[in-house]
Amino acid sequence: MMVIYQDSIFKSCLNEFKPSLSEHQLNGILNYIPNDATAIEGIFLAKYGDRVKVEPVHQVGAEPVAQLPEAGGYAVNDKIALWCSLYMDHHKDKDGNAIKYKTGPAEAGKLKALAITPDEFEIMLQVYFKSDEWYLKPKSISNFIKKFNEIRALAYAKPKAKEYPLPYDIDCFNRLDFMEKKAYQTYLREHGYVFELNPGRGGKWVKHEFKTTI
Repeated sequence: MMVIYQDSIFKSCLNEFKPSLSEHQLNGILNYIPNDATAIEGIFLAKYGDRVKVEPVHQVGAEPVAQLPEAGGYAVNDKIALWCSLYMDHHKDKDGNAIKYKTGPAEAGKLKALAITPDEFEIMLQVYFKSDEWYLKPKSISNFIKKFNEIRALAYAKPKAKEYPLPYDIDCFNRLDFMEKKAYQTYLREHGYVFELNPGRGGKWVKHEFKTTI
């Protein structure tokens, strides 16, 4: 694993373990990477002893980061092309024309050092551009790299289960499509409701009360 620091601040890492680490194993290692580059050797020595060897290779400054090798074999030109394409999709002027993004050597270097697959990069960018979170503004390569872990957490967070009205709201139910009606019915059952038939008059959802007799 190559851990990349810029101006002594942790930026990203290149993971080439074989066989690949599990998500749990990788996160376990990432949790011990400090922001201060000078602390990394002592932290890993205390945690892993002689099982992990830390060898400082190169301290990267602001501009020289562009001299790093292509991280993960994903060409920086392809990363920039995808970034610019999605940026224009999400940024329009008052006439509806796409606004182009202009990048420089420093930002190109940051993308070059980012170890990521093309598929995951697109997922991260889609989440980033669609998010209205205040800390993900403005939309720039520098901010994307700076907030990468937060973006990744958003991308892979478990979706919040949709909530429906309780008690049963027939007007809401009638406005739903077929699949949403089934989801609403499942939601009712999960919250203790049962559908009781009234002969000749259809039926209704009723809260099922459980009584315990001692």
